[in-house]
Amino acid sequence: MPLPNLFPEFPSYEDLASRFSCTEANYIQYCLDVGILRDRQFCSSCNLQMDLSECPTTRYRDGYCWTCPGKKHFCSIRKSSILENKKLTVRSFLLLLWLYCTHNSVSQAAVTTSLNVKTVRGIFKAIRQCMVEDILDQQQNYKLGGVGEIVEIDESKFGKRKYHRGKRVVGKWVLGGIQRSNGQVFLVECEANKRDHNTLMRAIIEHVHRGTLIITDKWKGYLHLDKHGYRHEDVNHSRGFVNPTTGAHTNGIEGSWFHAKRHMRRGQGKTRTDSLAMGAALQEYMWLKKQHITRSDADCRRLFSRELPLLFDRIFS
Repeated sequence: MPLPNLFPEFPSYEDLASRFSCTEANYIQYCLDVGILRDRQFCSSCNLQMDLSECPTTRYRDGYCWTCPGKKHFCSIRKSSILENKKLTVRSFLLLLWLYCTHNSVSQAAVTTSLNVKTVRGIFKAIRQCMVEDILDQQQNYKLGGVGEIVEIDESKFGKRKYHRGKRVVGKWVLGGIQRSNGQVFLVECEANKRDHNTLMRAIIEHVHRGTLIITDKWKGYLHLDKHGYRHEDVNHSRGFVNPTTGAHTNGIEGSWFHAKRHMRRGQGKTRTDSLAMGAALQEYMWLKKQHITRSDADCRRLFSRELPLLFDRIFS
């Protein structure tokens, strides 16, 4: 399956379709090149490296399979990849991947591809699950801050306005922090939907290194941060957005709430407030933020052609 290396640095799905004859073999080769499909397999019986060849049987719908040197054992080219046990074509998967990267909802993607909504939702869920696993793995060894670093921390309620008017919001409290030096964030749902001192401190200790300068508002839950090994400055938002004495402010994390809440909305504009969906969406947002992915066209192309293939390679290797 020879495929010329003619792609720009960050190809989009349209680049794939316009540069080649759009055969399934082209898309398969692209997935092998970028790591969405494994570029090598070992026979579980012979323990020898397998060769990629045209499939001699109709068992594998892609037309190609991995074959051991003795040609006695075969396995799918989708083995140990995000496409394992998925019935849609590689072309359809790449199109869905591009639609995901360009912020299409499940219903929009289903209309565009003429695929079943359940199928599209399953693929989008699989992509997000890879992000969740990657974030959870990184969190075991990664915290924000450190000596000499500044982390802004705030809490906000995710949900909807009571009776669709006024300022009262019904939903879940989320604690968030942003490191000023690199823009990295953490977002975590508050335990039992509380924001008392003990709840906030458990989350802060889990996600922020001791010795960090933490800046917060005047909420009482942040009192005595210095007793837990942190330096602490605050700003009284009832008097202004900047502490006139120290210059402390939380504009960074305050500005992040808009983007995080926009990300949490479904295609119909509703915010996810059930704990399971909310937790996955928060971790998805953190993963995108960690890769410095915005909604720009260049970042959509980079997410499609580099960041997600690298993610799949890490998860399924």
